[in-house]
Amino acid sequence: MPAPPPSRRRRRPLLRADAGGHEGIAAVIAAARERFPGFEFRLTGAVDGHHGIARLSWEPVSTADGSAPVAGSDVITLDGHGRIRSVLGFLDRVPAGT
Repeated sequence: MPAPPPSRRRRRPLLRADAGGHEGIAAVIAAARERFPGFEFRLTGAVDGHHGIARLSWEPVSTADGSAPVAGSDVITLDGHGRIRSVLGFLDRVPAGT
């Protein structure tokens, strides 16, 4: 299926990142914490894994009132040594109007 024309595309990623190594992963985590001050990221279920692929769901929870306006899932691909090769992130819940 061809991509829709640019006028019909909508892209508003919460956090864009292209990182590698320990420093890169730490930078992505720091950027997420900066983007959501006053929130703690929590898993919302068990991590599933099979043949070098893992899936997990998460949400940032407000330390002030316990609200969790956003939720997402990540699919992580591991290399033959168990190191992260790639992370694909999906938003499962976003506030209305965003």
